Amino acid sequence: MGATAAAAAAAGITMVYAATPAAAVTTQYVSDNCDYRNCTEGDLYMNYHSVASSGNGNPSGSFAAFYGNQYNHAGETISYNGTDAGTVNYVFVFASGQGDGSGQLVKNNAASANNCSTVDGYRVYYNSGYAGHSQSIPHYWSCASSTNLDATLKNNNASSHFA
Repeated sequence: MGATAAAAAAAGITMVYAATPAAAVTTQYVSDNCDYRNCTEGDLYMNYHSVASSGNGNPSGSFAAFYGNQYNHAGETISYNGTDAGTVNYVFVFASGQGDGSGQLVKNNAASANNCSTVDGYRVYYNSGYAGHSQSIPHYWSCASSTNLDATLKNNNASSHFA
């Protein structure tokens, strides 16, 4: 017991310590990591549906857009001011109001991808952290076509990064 607490106890005074309430982490459901990263181009679109034939148009249904390396398609937690008070848990979902798949989690639910970057290649991985089986997603001029994920990655996508 510290000297102050011991003196208070000897004097019969009760010391009350105010507990600081834990700050709540805010959760936001987003379909684009540029919503909080402030990026301008280079998106990889993960699509809920496959395309009729790989490299031939874009599928119907919903999509999510990622810019840069995405360690986990489930989401990420960011602390903006170094404390829990500024912590946001971003959960990645397919865009709402865009047809089939709207609002569903992106991780392990994508069937095709579209590389809309003008300068970067992308790879999609089976595991979070850029591990396991992967597939290169080629760039198509003007973001005009998607690539079906192979049989291992279809509905088993977990991370992606610039290749």
